Amino acid sequence: MARPATFASALTLSTIALASKTFLRLTTKKYEVNGLPILLDALRIPHDGKGKGKAVEGLEKDGDTSQLSRRGIVTVCNHNSVCDDPMMWSLMPLSTYFPFATPSHTCRNSRWTLGASDIMFTKPLHSKFFNLGQVIETHRGGGIFQPAVDRAVKLLQDGSWIHIFPEGRVNQEPTNPDGGLFRFKWGIGRIIMDSKVMPEIIPIWISGFDQILDERRGWPRPIPRPGAKISITVGQPLTSQIEPLVKAWRALADKEVGTVGVGGDWKQEQIKDTDTLGHVGDVQKEIRSKGALSDGREKEVRIKITELLQQGVSDLGREVEAKEGRFEKGLWSQSTKRVKSE
Repeated sequence: MARPATFASALTLSTIALASKTFLRLTTKKYEVNGLPILLDALRIPHDGKGKGKAVEGLEKDGDTSQLSRRGIVTVCNHNSVCDDPMMWSLMPLSTYFPFATPSHTCRNSRWTLGASDIMFTKPLHSKFFNLGQVIETHRGGGIFQPAVDRAVKLLQDGSWIHIFPEGRVNQEPTNPDGGLFRFKWGIGRIIMDSKVMPEIIPIWISGFDQILDERRGWPRPIPRPGAKISITVGQPLTSQIEPLVKAWRALADKEVGTVGVGGDWKQEQIKDTDTLGHVGDVQKEIRSKGALSDGREKEVRIKITELLQQGVSDLGREVEAKEGRFEKGLWSQSTKRVKSE
């Protein structure tokens, strides 16, 4: 279950989002958002067809349609710079944020994401800030079956929104001169396949944030640069492509003893085998982490889901970058690896 919405969390989310919206509106040469109604429809936020949210009042439940039952949402996106999150959420309507909406509406319709413990949660004050900002503390090297990923799965089942940068690191020309997306991490596959309720899966492509915080920037390094050309594109859902694989995994999971991590739970019952006395959950977690559950078929499904997600994001990226003229001009591409001449 998601934690109850709090005023402190809504204030944190709203302050950062509105500051990002203001910065991008005032300092960029171009700011373009495409496909926003796709995301708003998944969130069940009313809009005018152009992605502008309507006033939240007089609706079905506590004045908020998004509080009605909905399936979880997973958004997956290329990672363009260290400022992608939170700046990309400037795309959301003003009516998403306090004081233009209730704290419950703001928290419900703001993304949850995963953040590295050794970067974001290094001090008590930082931990408090990121917790209020709906960031789940994730431990590098902890694997895809750690408690942070279990929590993300549980949030999805509550109808929450999880946003992931599956590349796991910033992708810019200095660190990836040949271009193309980095291989997506398998954690995103596990989050989707273990949710008891199939989430809506939506790709997003962002462009130009590397102009705000280029990895090659000099002093003053922490200061965002003006003059960027920004575009944020929400693509068509990938849900129908992924759902058959999730169903295949669920059929395998139903044949196993215990919950095997589905729903973010690991059923803890004492079991006895020929050598050791352990717990169903702990044993199955170890087996899954080795890719050996269901004779390796669980791992195969997880990899296939991740590959389809990467293909979907890459296809969206190529479409956006083609419109930008990147291929015609021979510019570096994040969506497509450069073909080396013989």
